[in-house]
Amino acid sequence: LSMFRRAADKYPDRPAMVFKDLTLTYREVEERADRVAGSLRERGIGRGDVVSILIPRSETMVIAPLGVLKCGAAYQPLDPSYPAERLAFMMKDANCKLLIADEALMEKVPEYNGPVLLTKDIPNLPACERLDEHPKPEDLFILLYTSGSTGVPKGVMLEHQNLCNFCHWYRQYYQLDETARVAAYASFGFDACMMDLYPALTTGACVCIVEEEARLDLMAMEAWFNRLNITHSFMTTQVGRQFYTLTEPPALRYLSVGGEKLVPVTPKAGNPALVNGYGPTECTVFSTVVPVKQPYDRVPIGKPISNYKCYVVDEQLRRLPPCVPGELLVSG
Repeated sequence: LSMFRRAADKYPDRPAMVFKDLTLTYREVEERADRVAGSLRERGIGRGDVVSILIPRSETMVIAPLGVLKCGAAYQPLDPSYPAERLAFMMKDANCKLLIADEALMEKVPEYNGPVLLTKDIPNLPACERLDEHPKPEDLFILLYTSGSTGVPKGVMLEHQNLCNFCHWYRQYYQLDETARVAAYASFGFDACMMDLYPALTTGACVCIVEEEARLDLMAMEAWFNRLNITHSFMTTQVGRQFYTLTEPPALRYLSVGGEKLVPVTPKAGNPALVNGYGPTECTVFSTVVPVKQPYDRVPIGKPISNYKCYVVDEQLRRLPPCVPGELLVSG
């Protein structure tokens, strides 16, 4: 959060986010996020609390989380495509203190009867001065829920220090600066959405939110990339591989993929650089990455990001010698 504040102070008039015809500067994003933070504080929400967010793809993907973080709380992103039973379970399990929601999506959470802040009311909230408190490194940043494919969905708790480390690594690895334009492709409830948002917003770069109707149309997305001069993007593995193979957006410098095993692909000579990433949600988006610079029979998952280490171990967590199969242990 302090990194975002420094970027907003240094680049107040640079565009912070673009969605369809709407462009907001860093000054405007911070002002709207401060309104949200002030409203939450008036309702007694602060450090240790969780605020659920149920919204469609929109500028609120940037404003609502920042507002929650500014008041000291953590946020829980909810995917509108989830069934009502799953959403109800997640909100109850997280003991959420308030729901920020789009009015049209309230029917998705009929069992929720707690306080609500509708997104349509955010612009009319009273202005609020910047809250000067800074979260502690160990304060909760976000609560993400696993798919539940092997049982009951479990909440993954990530702290400010986890995201701070990831942003510092991302900015260095991907040569991110204030001139970059980063596509926000990932679903709001997916951990990769943090990669789409926070490295850019802590650098002074511009987050460009991909419209829902373009996300699965490669040609429409290529035209959108060209129109907005996108320089950095993440996509889920299969879509990203097709996009890398079939399109040539001239401004794109880095295309990252992750979420599933990458089928071998022939690398291009020029841009964009294709980066294969791997990492469980518990370890903050990517744990390892590898640039795909040569043809692989089996694409590796690469090496650990900054301040992480990876070990291959047996069932007793004893380290194994090279080329012996085992379990991957991530530390950091």
